[in-house]
Amino acid sequence: MTYEYPAIFTCQRGDSGPLTASFVAPAGEVAKWAEVERLSHGGGGHQRLRSESRVRAIARFLEQDNRNTIPTALVVSLRLPDIGTPQIGSCGTIRIPDDVDPRPGLVIDGQHRMYGAESFDSSTPLNVVALVNAEDEEVAFQFLVINSKASKVPTDHVKLLALHYAEDALAERLRSARMVLGRHTFVGVADSSPESPFFQAVEWPTEPSQADADRSNLVRPASIEQAFAAIDKKKIPDLADDDSLIEFFFTLWRTIKERWPELWTAESKLLQKVGLVAMTTFVIDDLIPLVDRGDVNLADPDATRVEIEANILDYLDPGFWQREWTAKSLDTSAGRQLVVDALTTVRRNMRREVDWDTGVGLLAGGDDDG
Repeated sequence: MTYEYPAIFTCQRGDSGPLTASFVAPAGEVAKWAEVERLSHGGGGHQRLRSESRVRAIARFLEQDNRNTIPTALVVSLRLPDIGTPQIGSCGTIRIPDDVDPRPGLVIDGQHRMYGAESFDSSTPLNVVALVNAEDEEVAFQFLVINSKASKVPTDHVKLLALHYAEDALAERLRSARMVLGRHTFVGVADSSPESPFFQAVEWPTEPSQADADRSNLVRPASIEQAFAAIDKKKIPDLADDDSLIEFFFTLWRTIKERWPELWTAESKLLQKVGLVAMTTFVIDDLIPLVDRGDVNLADPDATRVEIEANILDYLDPGFWQREWTAKSLDTSAGRQLVVDALTTVRRNMRREVDWDTGVGLLAGGDDDG
């Protein structure tokens, strides 16, 4: 099969630069004729590893509001030996076969936009800029330039822009898109996202109103904020972007909530600041060696969930959070470390198939070793 699209051909630098074609194609069709070549240690490939969190974030962005669009173009390389000599600056037709091996297209920039739009609706039209019959060196050069020169819009610019629009309406769209204006507002994303395990569960320091009737007020804002910070300070490449960090946090605490629903109360030690931060720290510290060995990708929510369930929660007991603790005022760095150390002991006990509270000095009435 051959796909045909109206296209405008350009040589931006005359004879010195590559031929480009600008056109619009459905996301599902682009995925059929374009490869995504992974970056390899041997020097082959250009794209970074696919992040399921980013793919899901883009699909979610499109689902949240029918006004949400992706105007930025995918950049692809196209090998079309039979293209002839297109007329520069005029609208013509580009013809792309999908029955050749290897595929004629190679995604240089925008793999997650392509996959996310395809996941949402494969017929979603995407803008495409193609480098036509460019040399391999040119393709690699464009990848490096695009990814090193791109810069995030400064937060202050976004806030200034927001002042020119209807504040409530814009704020709602930004929340639905999980747009974070500074990392302290992760707590707002956790509270306002329906897929969050803490949806409408943050106890804000404001007077309650009729709009708060469905709120559960389980956790304080500082607890969520500090738990995010405990992950962020580890500088894990899998979680370098906001979408991946948010999705990991949601995956972690959704898994815990489903495993220990009896602890999802305002009185639970687990949901107090020391518990929430210590549990987050315990899990992320456990996962880092696996990430470094390449055994788990934290940007893949499904794989992350399996790892947390099978190798962490299966070896912890909810009774730890229900028993009286001997130490008080644990909301310090040293205090949280005591809780992390106690969780480590609980897991060792359960792996050894001895009483889980053996030697856990933090517990009142805990069993002694031996």
